[in-house]
Amino acid sequence: MQKITRDIFYTIARHSNWRAQSIANWLRKEKVYTDFEDWVKFLQLFLLGLGGSFIVAGVVFFFAYNWADMHKFVKLGLLESLLLIVTLTAVFSNRSKVVKNVLLTGSVMLTGVLFAVFGQIYQTGANAYDFFFGWTMSVVLWVVVSRFQPLWLVLLALINTTFILYINQVATNMPFNYVVNILFGINAATVIVWEVLHARTIIRSSHKWFPRVMALAAIVPLTMSMVVAMYDNFRVDYGLCFILAAITYSAGIWQGLRTKELFYLSVIPFSLIIVVAAGIVRLAGSDPVGVFLFASLFVIGSITLLIRNIIHINRKWHGTAQ
Repeated sequence: MQKITRDIFYTIARHSNWRAQSIANWLRKEKVYTDFEDWVKFLQLFLLGLGGSFIVAGVVFFFAYNWADMHKFVKLGLLESLLLIVTLTAVFSNRSKVVKNVLLTGSVMLTGVLFAVFGQIYQTGANAYDFFFGWTMSVVLWVVVSRFQPLWLVLLALINTTFILYINQVATNMPFNYVVNILFGINAATVIVWEVLHARTIIRSSHKWFPRVMALAAIVPLTMSMVVAMYDNFRVDYGLCFILAAITYSAGIWQGLRTKELFYLSVIPFSLIIVVAAGIVRLAGSDPVGVFLFASLFVIGSITLLIRNIIHINRKWHGTAQ
């Protein structure tokens, strides 16, 4: 069966007696258009998340402002009590699932605040990698059980932060290319797992912002690794980053074409444009001005061509009137 597109609607409306108001009503019924109830739901979720963020920020600033006047047992007791209340409310209350997930997100953030306060009181360090590692291990079960995308993002941010701090504080001799390659592997594995679970309907979500954010978190370090490898003459990882890029970028393009996802078809070519432009600049010899001019023209022309092709593909897939 052919997919219904806008062009088909335009043709039907032009050559039939189907009134415009009836078409609009049908589109709202099928959730093609965003109606008043959708906006109300969006505002409810937005304000709920904003309120939870303000509560956590208020707790942090309360302890920061009254730090010197509070006894250490009062600091820990207040935080532990608040953490217990929020967690029990998230687990045993009769609120909606969204409200419970927001409360659980607040519990995750309060766990980090509690660890930070403990580290400041007993001088165990609130900026060390083991602080973030302990925070990650303490909340990983909540994240897995909740299946809430903002919590997944918090967990991945903690994992990335733990790894970066470990490199800066312990494994200080690890080459930069190895660091960004590992960061790429962590975030790319997350995207792959999400896509596989979503394809098998284990994860049922129409919102794709989480895999897109994680894909960006994977593409950025890989792009940096390829640029640095070219300037180091491939002495560090012997071109491993290019092998990773060839595999994952091919898989990303295939996934974008299969699922009609324009995001992958946009960011992957843009990453390649950056790498090729950096390679052109790397070749600058006796005429650096000419090379930089050529690289600038290449970037302008390739981005223009990319945008043109993305618009063409979008029209082809979604039937936008030409």
